[in-house]
Amino acid sequence: MSKPIINLYNKYKISIFFFLTIISIISIGGAFYNAQLISFDFHFSPTKLVAEGVNHYEYILNGNHDDGPNDKIMYDQNGVYAQGLFILLIPFTYLDWDNAKLFWSLINIILSFLIPYILCKKFELSKVQTFLIINLFFISTVFRIHIGYGQQTLLTLTFLILPFVSNSKLSVILSGISYFKFNIGYALFLYFVSIKKINKIILSAIPCICGWLFYCYLTDTNLIKNLLQPIQLLLFWDEGKAFPVTIFSLMKNISGFPAILALIIPLILNLFVILKIKNLNDDLHKLSILCLSALAFMPHQIHDYVLLVPLLIFSVKNFNNKISKINIIFIFYFFYFLRIISLINGTQPWEFPYGYFGYFNNLLTILIMCLNIFLVKENKTYNI
Repeated sequence: MSKPIINLYNKYKISIFFFLTIISIISIGGAFYNAQLISFDFHFSPTKLVAEGVNHYEYILNGNHDDGPNDKIMYDQNGVYAQGLFILLIPFTYLDWDNAKLFWSLINIILSFLIPYILCKKFELSKVQTFLIINLFFISTVFRIHIGYGQQTLLTLTFLILPFVSNSKLSVILSGISYFKFNIGYALFLYFVSIKKINKIILSAIPCICGWLFYCYLTDTNLIKNLLQPIQLLLFWDEGKAFPVTIFSLMKNISGFPAILALIIPLILNLFVILKIKNLNDDLHKLSILCLSALAFMPHQIHDYVLLVPLLIFSVKNFNNKISKINIIFIFYFFYFLRIISLINGTQPWEFPYGYFGYFNNLLTILIMCLNIFLVKENKTYNI
């Protein structure tokens, strides 16, 4: 962190500490309160079906998730994740809905602290920097939306960062849990492919394979049939215009353009990006760009921008670098400014991944990703 900021902190240390702590507590309290009212995205009901031996993919594909009085799936719990997530969440089905979402929100809040704390400790940020980063995240709109809606992105990010903080085989195996939310975890898989580490590819696939096998066992589903059901469900919801837009969504406006190519082409472009950054010496910057690429090439709701936490840590640590200042403006836009814009426009922040704003936000994410790649020379960012 630059000396002027450190001097400012030292001068008003107690006031800054008190102010940020109070605002963070209010933000956490608000997020926790909303989670008890909402948590609509916490995949409790699809998991409950799986625990009862019902294949939730088939349940939805057969049109049973119609929001009618007999629908066993609640709210927006649309089941578009890999099999392993629903196996992982089965312990929550031993609780009723109110207690399940209470414990899930507590876990998410704990992860909101642990993720930046672990990364700051690993990459040797000071206590002042760590305190600042954690509080900046706690008071962000993306944090409150994530907690309030019971999302799974923080869980995904927890496992995605493991190979960057530990070299153990166990970390690589557990990192495969990030694949469950495949619009994020796929970036880590592409990274393992890019560095040609066959052992890491195999080890990281273990959670997905185990999840697939247990899912088929519990629901008595044919292994081959179930293998592609997550993708079938993904395409099913995509046909209903349910997903946020990206610039690649424009491909679907081309008459006769295969929907599957709108997924494959961004994946190929993402692989080129990862090949470009795979040899960076700075693992924190590498992780930051990896998370940016996941945001850039796949559809995401606003809560998924919790993936900007590694970029925030990198930018605070290297505040004197030109790219860091640009990054912080970008992060603040998603963390805070979108909420201000939504109040002015009379909209809600979660509406921004759609329509013109959706295209703008995606283009902005791609631009920042490219700047982080090309404002790098010999593995060092340009200084002002």
